Amino acid sequence: MLAVLVGLVVFPGGSAQADVASANMQVSARVLPHARFDDLAAPVPVVVTAADIERGFVDVSRQYRVRTNAPERVLIQVHPRVGLTQAIDIDGFAAPLRLEDTSLEVSQLPARDFTLSFRLWLGPGAAPGEYPLPIHLAAAVR
Repeated sequence: MLAVLVGLVVFPGGSAQADVASANMQVSARVLPHARFDDLAAPVPVVVTAADIERGFVDVSRQYRVRTNAPERVLIQVHPRVGLTQAIDIDGFAAPLRLEDTSLEVSQLPARDFTLSFRLWLGPGAAPGEYPLPIHLAAAVR
């Protein structure tokens, strides 16, 4: 409930008298559904060695957290980043996924804190070095 003070009257000669009135207001707020997807570790580069290139893949895992006020309405969006890989196998959801050149959405939500494992199938132009994870994950409210 909100109380409102109304009116202050100043008379000539410096004296003041306040007229006080109060009013009650009802206030409501609506919280919109939202979701956020966080990588729990600092950005760790993917290290690709000559042995990885010879084998054709690199295995990495990352820990994530989903924060949302609408867990039944969250999709996890999985987007490939072009360059390092030709495909990425993902474990950690209810079923394994394969990401190639198009984005995917996972409609079932894993636990709020979870680990995803990635097998990065290296592309023909891959060279030894350090790279950002060639995948982008986000949470969306539907």
